[in-house]
Amino acid sequence: MARFCDSMPLLDLHKADERRAPLRTWATACGSTDCSQPMEVSESRVVCVKRNPEHEWDRMLSGQMSNGVFQACACSTGRIVPAKDGCLEEPSFYPRSLQGLHSLRVLMPSLLRHEVEMALEKLDLILDRTYAWEMFSDMMRSQTWNSLPNYELLRHFTDATRAVLIDWLIQIHELMHFQEETLYLAIHLLNRSLSLFKVTTANLQLLGMVCLFLAAKKEESLLPEVSGLCSLMDHAYTKHQLLRMERKVFNGLKFNLSYCQPLHFLHLLASIAHCSAQVIWMARYLLELSLFEGRCVAFLPVQLAGAALCLARQVLQEPRTTEGEAAWCLASSIYVGSEAVLQRIMQILAGAAARAHTRETCATFIKFSSPETMHISSHPGLKHASAVLGVCT
Repeated sequence: MARFCDSMPLLDLHKADERRAPLRTWATACGSTDCSQPMEVSESRVVCVKRNPEHEWDRMLSGQMSNGVFQACACSTGRIVPAKDGCLEEPSFYPRSLQGLHSLRVLMPSLLRHEVEMALEKLDLILDRTYAWEMFSDMMRSQTWNSLPNYELLRHFTDATRAVLIDWLIQIHELMHFQEETLYLAIHLLNRSLSLFKVTTANLQLLGMVCLFLAAKKEESLLPEVSGLCSLMDHAYTKHQLLRMERKVFNGLKFNLSYCQPLHFLHLLASIAHCSAQVIWMARYLLELSLFEGRCVAFLPVQLAGAALCLARQVLQEPRTTEGEAAWCLASSIYVGSEAVLQRIMQILAGAAARAHTRETCATFIKFSSPETMHISSHPGLKHASAVLGVCT
């Protein structure tokens, strides 16, 4: 595999617990091994999802829209009662409910609509407020597309192996100065590819680089040369191998690179809740840590964003005001999922944050320890993040 300074492996999938040099100490490569093996694609490995989340969301959305506002009523069994369609049961580990939206019944429809429009305009996600609510509704709907069941991802690789690859991709992403959206899209494409293809361990690094390259083609205005990408892998793969892998991945994904970013939901919720800069940085840090956790793949982007923001507020324990709590109540009402789902995600993120400074895959910890990020990864509250969940609201 590719090797960087002091002969330390940048990506050694067989020694995932070996500490690698931090991003800012990368130097010239020294030595390489021949890791080029043909990619094995099994057509029978294509995931067949019985449910159609897109149609389900359309049905729930249309049934729960009244004057442009979501409405839902939760029953005591943890099921959802849409306005006309009766109860809809929530899967045990593949959440698709709308229980978190029931609080919108007591909110003014015009207030929520106005705040969403203001937030989207502030984030430069729209040019005209006329279609802001339609865009938001489309975000809520499209996030269910290409959803992945968690158990399909790590059938051939361990959690540690996948974490090592993602850690390396984060380092390459920062080295290339790509947009944050590029990273989230790249990991999403990687997860989809792992659920579709049988990839050998030797070709796992190549697959990760190809997914980052495809994400950059969609999100970036300037692209690196293919030869430059090969040099980042210490020429363990040729240009021909990289382009051949790109064609296989593109065909496997059916040329569909669409993805509703959890980062967009995070900024949207934070803007509506009028969160401080420190809370937003903390939530962004927690959200990026979720990329390492295979268990987080099964959750919706808005669920991950809502849980990261809620945990960030609890860890920082900033002074609260009546106006601030009202704004947070409005923002949290957009969250899709039951209280149990929220707690489950927050427990995962809290555990990841508590051990981030000790684990070998520490690219995100280093990334968010700079002055530009307010040294957020070094906040003492993160070491005991699980303890604050008892007071989470």
